[in-house]
Amino acid sequence: MTRKGVVGVVAVVALGGIAMGLFSQFQRKMVFPGPQGISAPLLQKIAREVGATELRIQTEDGERLYGWHRASPGASARRVLLYFHGNASSVLGQLDLQDKLVSNGWDFVEIHYRGYPGSTGVASEAGVHRDAMAVWKWVIDQLGTPPSQIVIHGRSLGGGVAAQLASEVNPGALVLESTFTSVIDLARKQFGWLPLGALLEHRFMTHDLAGRMQCPVLVAHGGADSIIDVSHGRKLAELFKAENYIEAPRIDHNDVLLDGVYADRYLDFLDASVPP
Repeated sequence: MTRKGVVGVVAVVALGGIAMGLFSQFQRKMVFPGPQGISAPLLQKIAREVGATELRIQTEDGERLYGWHRASPGASARRVLLYFHGNASSVLGQLDLQDKLVSNGWDFVEIHYRGYPGSTGVASEAGVHRDAMAVWKWVIDQLGTPPSQIVIHGRSLGGGVAAQLASEVNPGALVLESTFTSVIDLARKQFGWLPLGALLEHRFMTHDLAGRMQCPVLVAHGGADSIIDVSHGRKLAELFKAENYIEAPRIDHNDVLLDGVYADRYLDFLDASVPP
């Protein structure tokens, strides 16, 4: 090999090492960017306007999570929709869906992951799974709701959180909306040349959980999703043996899905899984 060739190889290796180092360094920000412009006064203001009770929930490792509980005033028996939001979202991200659920006899509970507005700590895959278990225990202990009366709903990144929790606690039902088979599968499309198995710390291997699920599952995905391709939704529906699968043509990742034209199918699934 010529001197120029050796220099070229060294340069490529060096650039590859730098790229891998940067990827590892910034992946937390990529996976858990958090919402922008969400302040405590804003959360308090909107909570008052919609009638939400603000929550402060302690995790087993000492973090304090901010969240909301919106109670359904006309329900004869408490049914709870436990919601896990996407990686750049918050309790303010699905107000119309909350309204629809509460008006149809469902309590709504959601927390912000550690490191998100109002919650202490730094987000990680292991950490958000602890957060999910903490709010699950809060619903059971503080609201007195049995597992069979709780539906777990996860959107986007929240689908990975929701699926892991559901595999451990056996809720009344699970909803996976616009989510991925795994973060590794998702990252391969953008960073396929990197050794992702060695680099990724936050993997969310949702596809590996299918065999542990004992509850009814609804999978919903936008046919025009430009962030998490619809192939992820189709694969999850197959793996989880989801008899309830909604594929919404022309719906992109951040478009309205289950509180839009498919709201009736969503509510029918909830009522069939956990009757009023």
